[in-house]
Amino acid sequence: MLKNYTITQIRPYPLGSRTFKDSIEISAEFTGGSKCGINLRNSKTGKTELIMFPEECKNGYIYSARIEMQGLTDKYDSYNLYEDGTYFCDQHANDITGYEVWGKDTDSDQVYESLNTDEFDWSGDHKPHIDFADSFIYLINVRSFTKSPTSGLSADIRGTYEGVAAKIPYLKDLGVTAVEFMPVYEMNVVQKARLSGTPKNADDTIVFSHNGHLSDRKKIKPKINLWGFENAYYMAPRRAYAKEPENAVNELKNLIKKLHQNGIEVIMQFYFDPDINRNLITEALRHWVYEYHIDGIHLKGDNMPLDQITGDPLLKDTKIFYYGFDYGRIYGRKAPAFRTLSDYNDCFMYNCRRLLKGEDNTLSDFLGSMLCNTEDHGVVNYICNYDGFRLNDLVSYEHKRNEDNGENNTDGNDYNVSWNCGMEGKTRKKNILDIRNRQMKNALTMLFMSQGTPMIYSGDEFADTQDGNNNPYCQDNQTGWVNWKYLDKNTELIDYIKFLLELRKNHKILHNRKPFKLMDYKACGYPDLSYHGIDAWRPDLSNYSHTIGMLFNGIYDEKCSDDHFVVGKEYEFYYIAYNMHWTPVSFALPTLPDGMEWYLVADTYDTGVVDETQPLENQLETECIERSIKILIGKGKIKAKKVKTDEE
Repeated sequence: MLKNYTITQIRPYPLGSRTFKDSIEISAEFTGGSKCGINLRNSKTGKTELIMFPEECKNGYIYSARIEMQGLTDKYDSYNLYEDGTYFCDQHANDITGYEVWGKDTDSDQVYESLNTDEFDWSGDHKPHIDFADSFIYLINVRSFTKSPTSGLSADIRGTYEGVAAKIPYLKDLGVTAVEFMPVYEMNVVQKARLSGTPKNADDTIVFSHNGHLSDRKKIKPKINLWGFENAYYMAPRRAYAKEPENAVNELKNLIKKLHQNGIEVIMQFYFDPDINRNLITEALRHWVYEYHIDGIHLKGDNMPLDQITGDPLLKDTKIFYYGFDYGRIYGRKAPAFRTLSDYNDCFMYNCRRLLKGEDNTLSDFLGSMLCNTEDHGVVNYICNYDGFRLNDLVSYEHKRNEDNGENNTDGNDYNVSWNCGMEGKTRKKNILDIRNRQMKNALTMLFMSQGTPMIYSGDEFADTQDGNNNPYCQDNQTGWVNWKYLDKNTELIDYIKFLLELRKNHKILHNRKPFKLMDYKACGYPDLSYHGIDAWRPDLSNYSHTIGMLFNGIYDEKCSDDHFVVGKEYEFYYIAYNMHWTPVSFALPTLPDGMEWYLVADTYDTGVVDETQPLENQLETECIERSIKILIGKGKIKAKKVKTDEE
């Protein structure tokens, strides 16, 4: 029994624990029980000591106390809480022990908070603060990103924070400016779904009864939650993601610091169940922004305290992603100097997929999504996400293949707007593979030529596949892991992405910070952006149209200060011709100002990137083969001040 210790009351906030040489400060929330305390533990010996909190340490449902004794923190290195016969872990725990071994089921009363006192050196760390217009987000699940032996990493760091760190040179070479991590906070990854009134075997496997007859019961093996969208210990990093679990806090911080050193921002996903305490939500977000220097937060779940989060002073310069903010209420009539809030929804994905597939009644919605851009907030665009088909599967399957999830293929989204290009699943037929390759490049062109911030899921850049499983939340295996063997097989696709990113980076007109007006407000003879059809200046937006040309006027580029064309000065136009019809289409090219000519720079029917140094032989029109996209650049020095367009 512990002797010679003293307990004194402290302030109730902030909640959580703080460790000093000979004392522990603890402020914890309970549920109103009559007997509450802290259960100290020595992890090496397994010895525990229960200390009850006196009544004077109670404020509301919070007990806050300082426990002092010489050598206290040498004897005990972890704790959990006690209330009326129940032991449980502190929701405000900063570091958790008990879940170090991936896939091991641990009872909640055997989960403790570590009294870790290690400090991390953040000196020299600087947040990149990259504008949404210049961002490219790369979505990662820490475990599945490098867990496969195909990642080329040593076994001890596969599926860990250090595994991600080892891939930073790859991310930087690809052009990534921000990584978005699926949940990395601590939780029990073993799922124990049960039916009401269903008995359980002694070996703790789940047992289902059929029509209430126990003789027909069936064992179902518990699933492993690879994704992490469950209630959790929101302030503690996942130890199973660390090379050395006891060093998880510093390994994750070291990863974030290395990403910052390479100019890459860090965005964290947080899922909160609707019944979670709203104060805990804000406290957890503050904790990660302050303690881990993260740059962005992607909120998932309903009933978010958005006013509280967006109004918090500590989070004011943190990027926050959600599915619709009330921007008028947040900003009033004045747009912020630096955009930090961003919409994240599936509209762009579905509108692009519908046009990509060749559906009718899609063109107007597609154009709306491509141009969606505002001065007060960002917009994240994606063709594929973690909860759906991979890019390769999008063009290889028309029906989900989720049988291995053990739910009779009833889970996952049934509405995928996918097309298998003529054959379901894997094939060696060259004509089908050619169409699939072209369709993937078409999708990527739509994504990177949109005005919003592009995001891709890890592995899509080299056509990774999940064999048609569009909901691999429980597939902790080769299905759910990124397969790096496709990296060398699909270099053409990666090179095309790098080209699109470079094009986007070097020409601001392709990703303006301000929305297009579709007007010639500089009186230069051309609008900032204009639509075209088979005939220049005459777009066909009918229900059955699958073609559109988009002309970007370089004089409206943010880098260009001219209000009109200057004779003798060189300008650039961009024309993107989309033909998602199943037959070839010829586009009449808009006439350029005198002195400028059209050059072809990309064609998804070809390898994608076109090394074209000579102007087009035919300056009047260009043909797009079926289901293909061309990117043309118009460049040259203006020879005459008078500009005559096709409209005149």
